[in-house]
Amino acid sequence: MFKMLIVEDERWEREGLVEFLDWPALGIGSIDTACDGIEGLEKAIELEPDIIITDIQMPGMNGIEMAKQVREKLPDTHIVVLTGYDDFQFVRDALRFSAVDYLLKPVEEEEIQKTMQKVVRHCEDTRRSRLDEERRQHGAEAGRRVALQQALGRLLAGSREGEDDLRDALSSDAVSSLPLPDGYAVWAVRAPAAGEPAGTDRLEDWAEEALGRPVIAYAAGEPHGLEYALIFRMEEKEQQRELAEQLLKQLSLIADESGWMIGQGTAARLLAQAEVSYRQASQALRYAVWAGRDSVCEVGEEEAAKQQFALHVDEFTRQYKELSKQVRSSLGSGRSDEAEAAVERLFALAAAYPGAGRAYIGNLFADLIGSLRMLGVPGGQGASAGSAQDLEDLLACQSREEMKRYIIAVIGRFAEQLNEKREHKDDYIVNRVLMLIEERYGLTDLNLPYLAAEVFVSPNHLGMLFKKKTGKTPLAYIQEYRLARAEELLRTTKQRVSVIAERVGIPNTSYFGTLFKQAYGMTPGDYQEMTQR
Repeated sequence: MFKMLIVEDERWEREGLVEFLDWPALGIGSIDTACDGIEGLEKAIELEPDIIITDIQMPGMNGIEMAKQVREKLPDTHIVVLTGYDDFQFVRDALRFSAVDYLLKPVEEEEIQKTMQKVVRHCEDTRRSRLDEERRQHGAEAGRRVALQQALGRLLAGSREGEDDLRDALSSDAVSSLPLPDGYAVWAVRAPAAGEPAGTDRLEDWAEEALGRPVIAYAAGEPHGLEYALIFRMEEKEQQRELAEQLLKQLSLIADESGWMIGQGTAARLLAQAEVSYRQASQALRYAVWAGRDSVCEVGEEEAAKQQFALHVDEFTRQYKELSKQVRSSLGSGRSDEAEAAVERLFALAAAYPGAGRAYIGNLFADLIGSLRMLGVPGGQGASAGSAQDLEDLLACQSREEMKRYIIAVIGRFAEQLNEKREHKDDYIVNRVLMLIEERYGLTDLNLPYLAAEVFVSPNHLGMLFKKKTGKTPLAYIQEYRLARAEELLRTTKQRVSVIAERVGIPNTSYFGTLFKQAYGMTPGDYQEMTQR
């Protein structure tokens, strides 16, 4: 539906025109009125109507002068003039500035109906053309944005392709007029993890609004898809931090979220130096994420923190050892809540020394988890493999808070295992022995004393528990297990009998043959030949 403004100084004619036709049927849904040319101009600028019907001769400002000024400000507005037979000169003036049509007073219904139908068609054509142009411009702008963002991605990857396009896009009259030499700021920006992804287009718009200059953004994708690279022209090299804080403030207001972070490298004198500047900014951002800083972090801050930590490493180590001992003691005694509280204090200690760094802290906590695992699985061969995985998982954590959640979860799992162990101690011991036999049946010294030492009980006690649970002695079970593995190897491989005997922990081939014949009714060689015939 279109909007229409009626400008007429005669009240009865003005109100009559409002009621004259079924305007909604013509596609006109909103009608306003003005009593003279001055009010008509004011309302036209305020309302931006699609159609104006105006009388010519009115006090204050006549319709022709009003229409001329409306045309200058609202070129798409369609104007119809009302005129009498004596106003031919005014009609010629109206047609000269492209009024759509004119109506002679007194206005006849059929005439105004035809005229307004024609005017509405003009409005429809104008709106259609405007929408087509907007779509064309939007498509062109979207394509241009994508091309520039891709060019920035290539530049940060070390390619010079698209550098000229970037340089032109980052230029503006406001920036070029500054007296200092040209330069480029390249920032790494991290969006809040809990928020909806901002997207490069929106981030560009927000940054341009905050900084007052052209900005190009690129979705870097790290860490966890939240990092963006921003580049813009900046002559105020000593004001990088102030500009970044200005952007952070604006982002918090516009996006209605806190937790934005910006990492800054040294300003790039040339676009070709943007790659180095971005690497510095990205490293500074990662330090900010680890340190838990919702603010600006500049290149060099991490190194300064490391140097500060080096001065206090002995004190840090002393406190760390004491707290990690509390974690082990509490967990081993079944007080998991106290163990978690000690972990909280450990991370408070890490927060007090941000220069310790993610890798250093990750290695310390991987060792701590390894020692906690030994509480539940003493001497287990899987401990080293578990510690390696722990270290990999810990180093994948980008922040202390993420690392703390990981360790608290590990402590929870260990607490459940230890509780299960306490409540079902005999079952645990036997199950642990069965697991050891499966893992180490190839050892020639795998016997009752060896197994008892692994689970910290006496050989007599272990022998009693094992037979009670399985109906067999540990030695009988080991022998059966070895022969079962040997049978599988004889059936599925062409290895020599002596090699198989050694693999299953019975290196005496003659003794192995005797045991196998007792169990399977034939010699190992005959069995292998028969099953692979």
